[in-house]
Amino acid sequence: MKYWLDTEFIARPFTIDLISIGLVAENGREFYAESNETDWSKASPWTLANVRPQLNGKGMSREDISYALRNFTDGDEHPVFWGYFPAYDWVAFVWLFGGLEELPFHFPQLCLDIKQWAIELGDPELPHQKESRHHALADARWTKEAWAFLASLHPAGADRRTTERKNPGQASAGAPPAFPAIKTRPG
Repeated sequence: MKYWLDTEFIARPFTIDLISIGLVAENGREFYAESNETDWSKASPWTLANVRPQLNGKGMSREDISYALRNFTDGDEHPVFWGYFPAYDWVAFVWLFGGLEELPFHFPQLCLDIKQWAIELGDPELPHQKESRHHALADARWTKEAWAFLASLHPAGADRRTTERKNPGQASAGAPPAFPAIKTRPG
């Protein structure tokens, strides 16, 4: 199943402080959560003016958000995550679980990027967002809309997915075998 995600965060050197996260699943289900652990003293004036007013104020701990995300994706053995310029979004998402090595075993270790796909297709103008911007769930909905637009231009690209599993050599029974070692040239 595909999931389109977005986060709002406070970025500063060596950390991305999650404010909120939104996901839209391929089957129409939606997930939204706000962190009650955000350090607002580190927020920029722009974040305070454009993101904070849109929050509903019902925050959760990051740990509780990670459990809620596990429940949201429960039963999906091959999730595919898509984002728009998702580098920081993906780091914020992954850190909810502790790090790449602590992601649920069946989660991929990367998020596919709508903008990179658009660039591959000649960088067409994406649909304009109708809902408010800089709200994680509204932005995740738009990411799904942008994905659908690109899929209409390039149907084969819509089937992109990450099929590798984390730590394939340590996979449980029934998982794909480990990849052979990569040989390198002497230096």
